[in-house]
Amino acid sequence: MLNARALTELLTLNTDDTLCKQWWLMTPNGTLLAYNEPSGVKTLRNKAAMVVLSWQEHQLLLQPQPEDSEQDEDGSQESEALGPAVKLRALTIESTTSNILTTRVQAGLLLTLEGGVPPRRRGFEPKTSAEGDDDAVYPPEDTAEAATSSEELTTSRPSSTMSNAAISILRLQRKKLDALADAILDELERTGFTMPGKGAINMF
Repeated sequence: MLNARALTELLTLNTDDTLCKQWWLMTPNGTLLAYNEPSGVKTLRNKAAMVVLSWQEHQLLLQPQPEDSEQDEDGSQESEALGPAVKLRALTIESTTSNILTTRVQAGLLLTLEGGVPPRRRGFEPKTSAEGDDDAVYPPEDTAEAATSSEELTTSRPSSTMSNAAISILRLQRKKLDALADAILDELERTGFTMPGKGAINMF
């Protein structure tokens, strides 16, 4: 059973005006289970719907694709067997005004963080990054180290500074997301709760 009140308090406690502006917990079909207060529910539902559509799209893109099929003498086609299904673990949406990060807490349960961003560099283009279970975490931990040794940093251009600040903030937001997801998962495992595959969700 999900304790909606406790989850709301936890999400609200971890909210601020810049780094972590909004949190919500939802199912993969967009049903909101908990969110920080105060929140405009109508706007939040629209955001959740956008995230869910992107999650479903990238979940499909991660799946193994059939190889070229071979045609038999009778005209029928046989395709190579597909590999095992790949589960989407996390999704990061970088826009002009925010970062929206989503991670799978357990099957059927997604945690999303909307965080603020510094002014984007000129020429910034929105980006979505998807991670399967076996993929590296985005952004990688060594991004800053790699940037430090690059020519981009040594030139001290303003656009370079803004880019590095954006990466640092995104990394902090990802750490916040993962830490809170782990805390929620630990509590769910302690109580023996798992999301039902279908049917009603018990909440109090």
